[in-house]
Order: sequence, then structure tokens, then C-alpha cells
Amino acid sequence: MSNEGNGLFEATTLQEQFEALNIPSNIDPHLLALWMQREEEEIERRKRKHVIPPTKVGRRLDRLFAAYIGIAVMCLAVVLGLIQGHDPATILQTTCIVFLVYTVIGFFVGLIAERCVNDSVESLLREIVTRSRDAGGQAASVENVSSAD
Repeated sequence: MSNEGNGLFEATTLQEQFEALNIPSNIDPHLLALWMQREEEEIERRKRKHVIPPTKVGRRLDRLFAAYIGIAVMCLAVVLGLIQGHDPATILQTTCIVFLVYTVIGFFVGLIAERCVNDSVESLLREIVTRSRDAGGQAASVENVSSAD
């Protein structure tokens, strides 16, 4: 019974704190839930006194670009070697060198692409939050004016 009462007290306290934040009504609840989740993760990291990098969902672009570009150029080198009539040892040697070089190039191209995508998504989210905050500020000022009347 004391655990249920304590949990109820914590839930009530959290609800009161959340209501005291004066959050505008037009902010998407999913954004708030995401923000709350990140805040809880940050509190947990501080408790553990070390920082764990956030986990990324999906595949990293640097590895994908490295693999795809390396394999594509390797296949191209094999086909060109066969067309030109080179012996298999030369084709294999050229293919291995080309694969390694273009895998490294693909890795760096993937790093740049991942950075561009992350920056684009981050700026889009910041813009959404800013617009939401601005709209919320306008809605709050309208609500304050109408309640004063």
C-alpha cells in the first residue's frame, strides 16, 4: 500500500510540475514526450556520472557509401579488365587496389552525407520547435488578454 501511495504521490507531483510549466496548448504532445524522454535520459546519465552517446536508429551512411561505392567500382574494374583482355592476376590486383581506394573515398563521402542529413534534420526540428514556441507565445498572449477582459 505504501508503494502505491508513494507512486501516486510522485505521479501527482510530476503532474503538478508539468502543469506549472505553462506549456502552450498548440505544442504537439509527441514533441513533449520526446523532450521528456531525453530529459529523463540526461538525468540518468548524470546519475551514472559518465556520458553514453545516444544510439542512432538505422544504418550509418559512411559504411553504406563505403560498401556500395567500393563494390560498384570493383565490379566495374572486373568488367573493364575482362573487356580489355587482361590476365586474371592483373584483373584481381587492379580490382583489389580499386576496391580499397574507392571504399575509403566512399567512407568519406558517406561521412559528409551523414553530416549534411543530420544538420538538415536538426535545423528542421529547431525550426518546428521555434515555430511552435512562437505560436504558443502568441496563443498564450491571446489567452492572457481574453482572460483579463
